[in-house]
Amino acid sequence: MSATENADTAATEPSVVEVTEYGEVREAWRSRSLAADLGGASDAYLRAGTVFRLDGREHQRRRHTMGQLLKRRGHQRFRDTALFPYADAALARALAAPADDGLVHLEVYTWALRVNQQLAAAIVGFDEAKTPEGAGALAELIDASLRGFQSGFHAIFEPFDPEAPHNKAGIEAREEIVRRFYAPSLARREELVAEVAAGRLDEKELPSDLLTLIAQRAEAAWEDPGVAQREALFLLQAGVHTTSSSLVWTLRELFDWFDAHPEDHEKRTDEHFLMRSAHEALRLHPVVAGFPRRVDEDVELCAHTQLHQGDIAVIRSGPASVEPAVYGDDAGTFNPYREVPAGHYPHGLAFGAGSHMCYGMPIVMGSEGLDGSLVYLTKILMAAAVRRDPDHEYPPLEESRGRFVTDYAVGHHGSFHVVLPVA
Repeated sequence: MSATENADTAATEPSVVEVTEYGEVREAWRSRSLAADLGGASDAYLRAGTVFRLDGREHQRRRHTMGQLLKRRGHQRFRDTALFPYADAALARALAAPADDGLVHLEVYTWALRVNQQLAAAIVGFDEAKTPEGAGALAELIDASLRGFQSGFHAIFEPFDPEAPHNKAGIEAREEIVRRFYAPSLARREELVAEVAAGRLDEKELPSDLLTLIAQRAEAAWEDPGVAQREALFLLQAGVHTTSSSLVWTLRELFDWFDAHPEDHEKRTDEHFLMRSAHEALRLHPVVAGFPRRVDEDVELCAHTQLHQGDIAVIRSGPASVEPAVYGDDAGTFNPYREVPAGHYPHGLAFGAGSHMCYGMPIVMGSEGLDGSLVYLTKILMAAAVRRDPDHEYPPLEESRGRFVTDYAVGHHGSFHVVLPVA
């Protein structure tokens, strides 16, 4: 590429503006001037047409349709039929395989990933991934797929070549997910929906999952097989890696807290104490680097940050969630007894805000934050007397609070080793 072509390309690239101040982050999440649909050629394979990329009325309608899965205490149904039994069984399998030293050595991130993948499979309706073995195979394919694609941010600036080896590998992994998990599960639900239409089956007997809604064509957009596939695969991945990372951060913060406050060790299985601890871990440790948004019209945010049409605004919850003006002078420290001012989230902006607030929050946090996946997984590990594995060291937590970190040794999408005694 010539120097002139380089200059022309640079001139057409959008400016990137980071939004980090608490009030502006909340405003940016809600702003109608910022659009979730970033474009990029790779989105034709990943998120185009999904709820994640929609805005305005289209977004509200899709959320409402998909919200049928969680209405009428739907999160409790998934809790009782999927989360609790999957998590309990996973812990029992771990405890049944102690090492020669009589302890169970557990890598928490991978363990949680498999449980969360089974839970996500139940919500989406991937029948073959509801077993530990199926969930493991699916997780490996998802990882292969994710490694093969650019991030949503890079896709704005970089070309996408589906024949490039890494991109091709990602596409092939997604196609294998569709062939092995998506297609047969959807076919079963289409047969059941046809039985309902023929009067041979009561609609109440249909499975409660996303693939059933797709089989019913609850959204006109799902008439397009590509959109339907992308919707299912997006929801399948949403929250699996991030919740697993948040479990690691919660445990790490609790271990340090109990070291400094041994009088609180008796609260290690108290749901309210664990909920407040989870809130603090979510607030302090963002598990996503940021959320890019396309600026559709000029706007000035509340702290006078200027966004111009064509810019890319990157919403960063990490620094916003440790702002002393909101969370106190000790906002950058872990304190499960923190009193949060009315009108602000105790978990910071970990789940976003406004209409784009994380769809899976009811699953992660549950009813009043007490019975979701994050607190439950923390609770059963604490009840099993989990503690750090002394053979593994990790950097001090102060280095990671309030910012997204990619160092696997710190816990993000990596590893965290613990030990558990065998009763």
